[in-house]
Amino acid sequence: MNKRQFIIVATGISIVLGSFALSKVLGGMKDPPKKKPPKEIKKYVKTTPVVYGDVNTWITAHGRVSTAQTLDMIAEVSGKMKRGSVPLKAGQKFRKGTLLYSIDNTEVKLNLNAQKSNFLRDIAGILPDLKIDFSDNFDNWENYFQAIDIEKPLPELPEHKSSKEKTFLATKNIFSSYYTIKSAEANLRKYHFFAPFNGSITKVNFQSGSYVNPGSNIANLVQSNNMEIKVDVALKDINWVQSGAPVTITTDNKVNSWKGKVIRIGEVVNQQTQSIDVYVAIEKGDTPIYDGIYLQAQIPGLQVKKSMVIPRNAIFNGNEVFVLEDTALKVKKVKLHKLNPENAIFSGLNEGENLVVEPLINAHNNMKAFKLEEKKDFDIETEEDPNTTLVNN
Repeated sequence: MNKRQFIIVATGISIVLGSFALSKVLGGMKDPPKKKPPKEIKKYVKTTPVVYGDVNTWITAHGRVSTAQTLDMIAEVSGKMKRGSVPLKAGQKFRKGTLLYSIDNTEVKLNLNAQKSNFLRDIAGILPDLKIDFSDNFDNWENYFQAIDIEKPLPELPEHKSSKEKTFLATKNIFSSYYTIKSAEANLRKYHFFAPFNGSITKVNFQSGSYVNPGSNIANLVQSNNMEIKVDVALKDINWVQSGAPVTITTDNKVNSWKGKVIRIGEVVNQQTQSIDVYVAIEKGDTPIYDGIYLQAQIPGLQVKKSMVIPRNAIFNGNEVFVLEDTALKVKKVKLHKLNPENAIFSGLNEGENLVVEPLINAHNNMKAFKLEEKKDFDIETEEDPNTTLVNN
């Protein structure tokens, strides 16, 4: 190394050492920074005092409306169909007692009238014997003879007054002829079908002029003034439902509503939904209701005595809640009576305790916390205090 290079290296080392020494001197002249003590973070929780009372329960279920009675019009006799009082068309409404259809009964009616004529002859033939041998009952039989009208149903036979009179009537085939005619009258009524209720026709298989045989399905009827809704109630809620309970039935948008009553509770569990069918009769109201419409039913359940309702998400680990004692959170177990989608009915705490009614994250037993309403110096709308944290979602 020559002299020039030595001078350059020595100068560089001197500059570095001088800078280091100067920084030490200047650093010693500056005061050390002060350390701030950690700020206490206060946690606020929403609470409510425990107050017990009688809590009413409700079960919400959905189902479709159906008529309480459907009927297949089955022909019991054969013959040519004739039009009734209303057209036999799908959608046709009718009132109870309306003649829906008839079958030509000309031949059957003439045969029945012939039997009545023979019966009338038989009664006329025994009147002289009745007057002699059974004079005490002769007037009744004579009046009966006068009351017989070929075109009207046969009157009921007079009551016999002795076993001898009964034997006499039996030997003259009076009883046999009478019941044969009554059977024919009953059969004649099958040629006319009258509506058994108010309703409408849903399906028609035969029209006027068709020839039908016994067993032919003429049409299908539904009752319009007796509707019911079948709803599925979860197995866990079925014990809360009582037969005869009043029910509020609404559309999903709450625009229309009807009153109802629980009339039947099933005893078979649906294996797919684990629910039981509950049938609710719907009272007729101002708003029409149609078969097949999907509705919601609010069914009142049993009343829970000395209990309280809290948000369901305030419960954790199945049956535990937080209670605020002074400024510490305490974990306590409660007795759950009923769990609903949004809330729960419980008991098991002492009245007056401050129950936490919101879900807490990362909270634990004996954790320090304060009531939310005690935060006097913090306005959530105007400022944010870095020293406070709300223990919630």
